[in-house]
Amino acid sequence: MADRRIHLVFKTHLDIGFTDHAARVRRQYHEQFIPQAIATGEHFYAENPERPAFIWTTGAWLIHDHLATQDADKVRRLERAVERGLIAWHALPFTTHTELMSPALFRAGLSYGQELDKRFGRTTSAAKMTDVPGHTLGMVPPMAQAGITFLHLGVNTASPVPDVPPIFRWRAPDGAEIVVMYQGSYGETDFPAGPDTGLSFAHTSDNIGPQSVAQTVDVMRAMQHAHPDAEIVASTLDAFGAQMWARREQFPVVTQEIGDSWIHGTASDPHKLAQFRALQRLHDGFDEPTPERRAFGRGLTLVAEHTWGVDIKTYLRDETAWDRTDFDAARANDYRFAYAEQSWTEQRAYIAAALASLAPADRAAAAGALSELDVPAANDAAAGTALRDNGWTADLDAATGDIAQLTAPDGTVIAGVDGSLLGYRHESYDSTELQRHLDSYLQHRAEWAVLDHDKPGLDRARTAETAAFAPLHKGGGIAQMPDRAQAELGAPARVELSIRGLDARRVEIRLVLRDKPANRMPEAGFLSLTPAGAADWALRKMGLWNDGKNIVRRGGGQLQAVEAVRAGEITVTPLDSALVAPAGAPFMPFQPEEPDYGRGVRFNLYNNKWGTNFPMWWEGSIAFRFVLDLGG
Repeated sequence: MADRRIHLVFKTHLDIGFTDHAARVRRQYHEQFIPQAIATGEHFYAENPERPAFIWTTGAWLIHDHLATQDADKVRRLERAVERGLIAWHALPFTTHTELMSPALFRAGLSYGQELDKRFGRTTSAAKMTDVPGHTLGMVPPMAQAGITFLHLGVNTASPVPDVPPIFRWRAPDGAEIVVMYQGSYGETDFPAGPDTGLSFAHTSDNIGPQSVAQTVDVMRAMQHAHPDAEIVASTLDAFGAQMWARREQFPVVTQEIGDSWIHGTASDPHKLAQFRALQRLHDGFDEPTPERRAFGRGLTLVAEHTWGVDIKTYLRDETAWDRTDFDAARANDYRFAYAEQSWTEQRAYIAAALASLAPADRAAAAGALSELDVPAANDAAAGTALRDNGWTADLDAATGDIAQLTAPDGTVIAGVDGSLLGYRHESYDSTELQRHLDSYLQHRAEWAVLDHDKPGLDRARTAETAAFAPLHKGGGIAQMPDRAQAELGAPARVELSIRGLDARRVEIRLVLRDKPANRMPEAGFLSLTPAGAADWALRKMGLWNDGKNIVRRGGGQLQAVEAVRAGEITVTPLDSALVAPAGAPFMPFQPEEPDYGRGVRFNLYNNKWGTNFPMWWEGSIAFRFVLDLGG
């Protein structure tokens, strides 16, 4: 027997969407790919039941979904394949933008695999996520509590790999840890713990079906030619992960946050994100589990799945309709634009599907939570540069309507830097600025990578401009955006700031953006939070507070999805948005170094930074709420 063994994992990367509308992709897996995987596995099982040459691995959601939705014959065939060890799942449901999730919702995602383990008498201890470059330290405790000991992360080759060892123990503040293996691709052959044991992946591409018998033979032959001194075995992540866990003492320990350099995409659909956060809070507050509540939580996990629409470079290939008139005409007449919009609408429907799982009383509570997102009726501008409510006062900048300072009922004053404590800005970007992103972020210039990140034809747009636009204050917290910003560059027509005193130490600030037009050109909206003297910020992500600077290089430090931020005695909770960035950092170019919060923070409310599978425009009116807490 060879002294070296390579665990070969056969896998397909699941995008619930991207290659087509999500419903079509899902149907393709159930009608074609899973039956194909079973057929290939059955062939090699007949050859050698003790060691078949093909075992197909996927996330737990897909197997759970097949068993729950397909006819009895398909279910029995899959059950038999699982019992024979031909089909395996890992512990996570699918690849997620994990930072968006609370600990309770993350555990809801783990429940898919746990239910399968119980059904089939298995113990799954390994997991994998692919494509998304990084995740949050906050997922380590719930993974460890669930008995998961090994996580493989395979990064999209166009994206930077965070500056971490190729294999390490990721340790949370409470001492919980898992072994993490990182690779700068979906997965390739590597021997991270020594020359005797390796891991390799036989990947098909995104939503491309599993290998046939002939393709499996070709893979095995190629592996044997490349590694003639090794034993090649079709295997599972569990088998390899167990060996890495047994050797964990030899791996370095990482205690830093990593983050997600794709997280900007979650603000591409701000209405969906606000609904998701409201319902996630409802889910987290349930006092006892019921089957309906479990189904609701599982349904919400699909919102955090990393596919938010179809592949932009495939389905939205237009390179001319950038300026407002051309864009409006294309939306009305070009099927490519309609098809992309349909995919974004389909993704939003996960919210309604999750709600349908709830019992009537909980559904009523959910309706109440969502009603809090309603945009209030518009009022006429009133004279004055101060807002008052329940003992709180906000003094406004006369020119922009920014909140210059807040005064609490006890007289505590929170002043802003350079006369601005909280202020809204709309930013637009031209092709030159977008190229700064490509130049700083892309790891290679393969055509697909450039098309994923670029906006072809933007350089010929007549009205594209890199600029930041401030509101023009009309009085009483009501402002208008400059005409050109609204008419050509996607800014809302009207901006409103208001306050609501919750108690002596807490105040809610509400920012309303009215009548924002859809805009395909690059844009982003921010609410800055810049208290004087507040330079050291902590961020709470998935239940863990983390020093804002305690994040690895080349990770997601530039922009992070948070539950709250804190500096000194001030804690601010964004209820309806998720993303926060250093106030002094530019948005478009990649920032690989430690983030500098010396000038405060700014919440990213919306953006369409780059395509891949994220929505490219949104429109309408929306309200964003932020709760500022002085503690004590």
